[in-house]
Amino acid sequence: MMDASLDGDVEMAELDTDENTDGRGVNRLGYRGWSGELESGWMRWTVISAVGIRRAWQSRWLRRMLFFAWLPAVVFGIGFFVWEQAALYPDWQRPAMDYLGGLMPVPVAQEIGESIRSGNLQSSRHTVWASLLQTLFRYPQGVLMVMVIGLIAPPMISQDVRSRAFLLYFSRPLTRGEYLLGKLASVWVYLSMISTLPALALYVLGVLLSPSLNVVTATWDLPLRIVAASVILMLPTSVLALCFSSLTQESRYAGFAWFASWILGWFTFGAATAGDAFSAQMSGGRMGREMVLEQSSWTHVSLYHTLGRVQSWVFGFVNFREVWVSAGILIAVTVIALAVLLRRISAPMRV
Repeated sequence: MMDASLDGDVEMAELDTDENTDGRGVNRLGYRGWSGELESGWMRWTVISAVGIRRAWQSRWLRRMLFFAWLPAVVFGIGFFVWEQAALYPDWQRPAMDYLGGLMPVPVAQEIGESIRSGNLQSSRHTVWASLLQTLFRYPQGVLMVMVIGLIAPPMISQDVRSRAFLLYFSRPLTRGEYLLGKLASVWVYLSMISTLPALALYVLGVLLSPSLNVVTATWDLPLRIVAASVILMLPTSVLALCFSSLTQESRYAGFAWFASWILGWFTFGAATAGDAFSAQMSGGRMGREMVLEQSSWTHVSLYHTLGRVQSWVFGFVNFREVWVSAGILIAVTVIALAVLLRRISAPMRV
């Protein structure tokens, strides 16, 4: 069993002098019984995650980002509405093509155009829905993911190292795996609020806007793909961020390392592909540029673009043989960061 006041113990590491002093103002030392709720052995990690969630929620910037995270969902929700209206009313087909063409990759937009010209929009519903969900994950929510993790993850372990809160955590029947799971869960809760929940809400909205619930039989796999894409987004990023946090006692250094790894990768990819992308755009237009960027081997120097390629496979737009290197990179980053993280967590217990 583990008491649920662990957060109070960590935040108030010194003796409480408010109610535990005698008339002379001297602290009463000795055992003080705990009268609060106890957590079972299987749920010890939830105490740590609750601490992280509450502390992160105190940030006004985090609350603002969570609010703005749902604004892109509104934009893509309009896309679902326009598409379903076009499937029912021919007058909506041209607005649907114009609106969705700006939200989707060129190949998918071309498929939409062919479906509209043939009058068979129902056959492209799965492709359109999957493309909208993938674009939501990759662009607005992908950028927000970097910002949210960079705000809440850097202090999670570095502050425990600096304040020596490890002495309180591991003085209880707590394993390093439970400690790590609690920290990761704190990050996953907020990541799910900006990725999984908006995407699932979009899927439900699409079902409600459809003329018949039979649409579920054609799109039943999309909620599973949303969950898979969320795991691919959450696991390597959260482990890497906490790894940076465990390597220093200063959270600002961990935050700098986190943002630098994404920004440098992004600009390295952009600089390496600028010439090829310009040539492809001049010869093949937007479609040629997108194909060059998607197929470039320089994608692997950018974590952002590596995640995007694997998520494209999850939503069914590329074959696995085209992304196996990217998937291997994400697995390697996760395993190496996890090994370093577990070693750093174990360090106080080896002293």
